[in-house]
Amino acid sequence: MLRLRDPVWLSESLSWGLALAALMTVFNGFSDIKSMIQYGAIPAYLIAISLGFFIHELAHKYVALARGCQARFTISSLGLLITTVFGLFASLAYFLGARLPFVIAAPGYVGIRCSYWGTRTLFGGTTSEGLIAAVGPISNIILSIIGIIGMRLAILIPLPGLYTVFYAIKYVNAVLAVFNLLPIPPLDGYKVARWNPLIYLAISIMALILLVL
Repeated sequence: MLRLRDPVWLSESLSWGLALAALMTVFNGFSDIKSMIQYGAIPAYLIAISLGFFIHELAHKYVALARGCQARFTISSLGLLITTVFGLFASLAYFLGARLPFVIAAPGYVGIRCSYWGTRTLFGGTTSEGLIAAVGPISNIILSIIGIIGMRLAILIPLPGLYTVFYAIKYVNAVLAVFNLLPIPPLDGYKVARWNPLIYLAISIMALILLVL
């Protein structure tokens, strides 16, 4: 049986770059780069993906560090492969004028090592695990709200491409939040639900509302 090992030997900066490239395929961000080169267009989805992905993972990392844990971003070999393959199908669908009704976006993760995770809750989670997991989707929810506010302001400010940038920030971050809140291990939603189901429900409802707005 073939078992993929995560390349923990890769530098953190290279891991970030590979993960971002995989996410670009999922949201067809490479077409943005082509349009930027050919027509000088603003790369809306490149901006949105970069913001959503980096802030999400950095939120995990720095909350973990704040709670006395060690944290480092690492590529998931299997996750990178699945995300890239899905991205190729998503790009093909976009080329044909369609959009897939779901996304798979898990090219990497922040590996965390804590000497003490805290007392376990009734549902099996711990406070540190729950807080560290929750801040990722919450950061995407905040960015999505900023995107909605920006869309409203962009209507009043006639700058070419500004509305598209804020729409991309709203859409991409809402999708990332909903995906990461699925209660399936090893996604954030599973860890948050084990820690506090009420907080999990509240965050999930907010993410779903933003997705359909």
